[in-house]
Amino acid sequence: MRFSRMKNLAAAGLLALCTAAAHAGVVTTTLSDFSTGDDVWAQWPLRLDVGRFSFSNAGNILSATLNGTFGNGFSNTTTEVFVYGDGLEVAYCSLYDDCSTNGETAPPTAWSYTFAGAELALLRDGALDLSVSKEFAGYVNLGSLSLTLVNDVPEPASAALLLAGLAGLGWSRRARRPRS
Repeated sequence: MRFSRMKNLAAAGLLALCTAAAHAGVVTTTLSDFSTGDDVWAQWPLRLDVGRFSFSNAGNILSATLNGTFGNGFSNTTTEVFVYGDGLEVAYCSLYDDCSTNGETAPPTAWSYTFAGAELALLRDGALDLSVSKEFAGYVNLGSLSLTLVNDVPEPASAALLLAGLAGLGWSRRARRPRS
């Protein structure tokens, strides 16, 4: 009888441990390079849609980082531009910064934005719309656009352990039942 009780306690402990275990899942999505053409070169101020990051919003989003470059394969520079993610300013290139004044041999200027606290709520719908506000004459060139999310997602091994614990509990209950 005592061994049976210890076996049940061990199975219950394993079950509790398995339900508490979780693992952070990392999801990265990307957008193609973005460049404007001659048709908008002389127009400003001008708001332009860059694209939409679509991702699975399974689990609780723990952190999110948006990365990109001012400049791409078309040109290593861009005109003065604000970059917005769902209306939130995430990057800015001034006419006097390297992002706008780099020579064609310099690499594009990298930028990064980490969503903090309440800003993570913008990502709950499984999408992030990226847009730019062009503030001066010239081309808008963005490249290497990526969004990296860290979700609190159950680890597959934890799910397997949970199922094993449930099966063990079922087996121990069945073994205790008197047979007729």
